[in-house]
Amino acid sequence: MDDVSKARSAVMVGVSVAAMSMLFSAPAVSQVVPSEVETGDNALFSSRVLSSGLSNPWAMRWGPDDMIWVTERTSGEVTRVDPTTGAQQVLLAIDGVYIGPQHEGLLGMALHPELMQGQDNDHVYLSYTINNGSADDPDPTAQIVRYSYDEQLQQLVDPVILIEGLPAWNDHNAGRVVFGPDNMLYYSIGDQGANFGRNQRRENLASTLPTQEEVDDSNWRTYSGKILRLNLDGTIPDDNPELVGVRSHVYSYGHRNPQGLAFGSNGKLYETEHGPATDDELNIIEAGGNYGWPWVAGKMDDSAYLYVNWSEAPDDVNVNAIPVPDTVPQFPESDFDGEIIEPVATYWTVEDGYPIGEICGYICDPTIAPSSVYYYEASEDGIAEWDNSVLIPTLKHGALYVQPLSEDGTEAASAPIAWLSTQNRYRDVIVGPDNRTVFIATDAFGSASQKYGQGLNTSVLHNPGAILTFTYGDDGNVTRFAEAPITVDEAQLASSSTDAPQEWEDPATRSDERPESAAVTTGEADVSVTEDSNIAEVAALGAPKYADSCAMCHGPAGGGGAGAVLAGNKQLDDIQFVANSIVHGFGYMPSFGSQLNDNDIAEISTFIRNSWGNEFGVLTTEQVQTVR
Repeated sequence: MDDVSKARSAVMVGVSVAAMSMLFSAPAVSQVVPSEVETGDNALFSSRVLSSGLSNPWAMRWGPDDMIWVTERTSGEVTRVDPTTGAQQVLLAIDGVYIGPQHEGLLGMALHPELMQGQDNDHVYLSYTINNGSADDPDPTAQIVRYSYDEQLQQLVDPVILIEGLPAWNDHNAGRVVFGPDNMLYYSIGDQGANFGRNQRRENLASTLPTQEEVDDSNWRTYSGKILRLNLDGTIPDDNPELVGVRSHVYSYGHRNPQGLAFGSNGKLYETEHGPATDDELNIIEAGGNYGWPWVAGKMDDSAYLYVNWSEAPDDVNVNAIPVPDTVPQFPESDFDGEIIEPVATYWTVEDGYPIGEICGYICDPTIAPSSVYYYEASEDGIAEWDNSVLIPTLKHGALYVQPLSEDGTEAASAPIAWLSTQNRYRDVIVGPDNRTVFIATDAFGSASQKYGQGLNTSVLHNPGAILTFTYGDDGNVTRFAEAPITVDEAQLASSSTDAPQEWEDPATRSDERPESAAVTTGEADVSVTEDSNIAEVAALGAPKYADSCAMCHGPAGGGGAGAVLAGNKQLDDIQFVANSIVHGFGYMPSFGSQLNDNDIAEISTFIRNSWGNEFGVLTTEQVQTVR
């Protein structure tokens, strides 16, 4: 195999997603939603795994060579995938890409419309993060770089940095790059997770606009939470909107984590973004528009969202305090007196009092985690059921939400319909030139809705780091897809079913012989962990449970990976934070409260709080009970 080919298990022609994904014919638990969601007729599609072994495929584009061009976030590679055989060829491996668990790495990609057309525009535009600091003290930024395709070498060469120093951090970097019909580049930047989770004390700049001095100095710090519009050389277009007297790259603002960005054939720029614990959004981007974040989530309705500005909270206030102290600035949405552009649709808006975080952590919260967006027209030979809609792949639900649009494409014509659901995290979607073959890229790791067994969330993905193919009207392999989403009421009232396939069942034999690594203790232990317990003894009990439930993401030695680094982590000194994170989930970490009893959690917590350079003492069973 030559140096531009990958020695991977890349070709899986004819392997059905049903076989690869353990999609059985027995009833399945599915994602939780606030109200019923219609499921499409998946029997209309055949399916297979096209290609696997990809390092978190992030952006897909159909190339002029009739190949799928894909960025791999964690390997920093641009790879070309044959849409028939699944064979992979590396076109570029970038040195110096800064990689993180979820949001850093090689992200967006746009192909020049004249690529490989003999017009001297053989350009590919990539966005990725770099580290200007050290491994121990990172200082990441993002940049957009133009590469040229050398057809003889079949490689991307001659990088030219178009813009650098763009905001980046360990969360919400967004990073989509699209080529506009106006011959401009559009780029989405998230709010870096400011005022949220591990970045709760960072100032959120999504609604802050750049000053003229900052623009003159190429200081792009306020580009957080924005959609940018750039000339092809990275400069500011003369016709960009002038906001508070300043013209910059900023095209729209007030965005949280806009990971979806795509033009429709109608010329409209569609965008999807992640909401907090409610109100994921579908937007149409307008020049100069304010989309509300962080003052407003979804529509300005004062429903289940309050802007709590932790960056202005007193230093002595615990960020985990419940309820939030009055000394922390708090604003209902109706307090915002500016104009905003409301979303075309939200997923989902709920009333105050909804059990956010109480069902299975963030996976069961009323959001879908929209990772991309794709405008679709069926024309004569396409997928008639999807005509005039946007396709929204989802990370949490492992489903493709098809959102029907009004005739002019400016409104949601009805509620979305869930299609092609599997136990995966769907990262991006494209449709082949036949307009009937759908390609979906999946994350290599992370949490998602559990579709089989008794749980509601899981870190077991059935097709990690893959491209799945679904062909409309094909008589090939017909997948038994997961069942329709269940409502929150159904989730709360659901009883255990011994008929449902389990995470540990063999997909071929349905054998119920459970491997040791899947064992989970659910009954109460005989002895509670107390303040007088011996640290070493409790940690010894917690070690194998950590290996079973936590090491996959946090590493066997606490070195991190998909999850946070635990070794030498001073935040573990906060007992409430540790217990609350394990019981209720935190950020991308799922809730384990329904899988582990209080003693299990106390033992695991004590283990991680006293390993790998940590010396924080016992976390007791009673302290776990308190956070429940």
